[in-house]
Amino acid sequence: MHAQVTEAVSEGARLLCGGTIPDGPGAFYAPTVLADCTDEMTVMCEETFGPVAPVMVVNSFDEALSRAAASPYGLAATVLTADWEHAQRAWRDLPVGTVKVNAVFGGAPGGAAHPRRGSGQGFGYGPELLDEMTVVKVGHLAQPPR
Repeated sequence: MHAQVTEAVSEGARLLCGGTIPDGPGAFYAPTVLADCTDEMTVMCEETFGPVAPVMVVNSFDEALSRAAASPYGLAATVLTADWEHAQRAWRDLPVGTVKVNAVFGGAPGGAAHPRRGSGQGFGYGPELLDEMTVVKVGHLAQPPR
């Protein structure tokens, strides 16, 4: 995570907050926001599992969807919008397992979370997860003749 942040800054991203590793034991990383990110930066094209928000300004919602859909990964997406049509298009069109509209945390309680493409395989939540771990066997039994 820190290597991705450091690399992005060296490639022209502006560090707005965070980006530091505190002294002492533990695995804490300060919430980090990077501005002026580009598609080529690792922080934009790899999955970063931590409190890092790389920001890229786009010209339209269509461009944002197109850029997001171009990723080789597909675990989850977060869309912040006041436009309900944009929200509908995002959850319908983004090739990811979970789309969070105006929410930034949480999996899929009560429902399946099925990552797409390079983010993995299998279900993460819901009854579909149990289906993946079971094998159905059908038996037809009849009384023997007397």
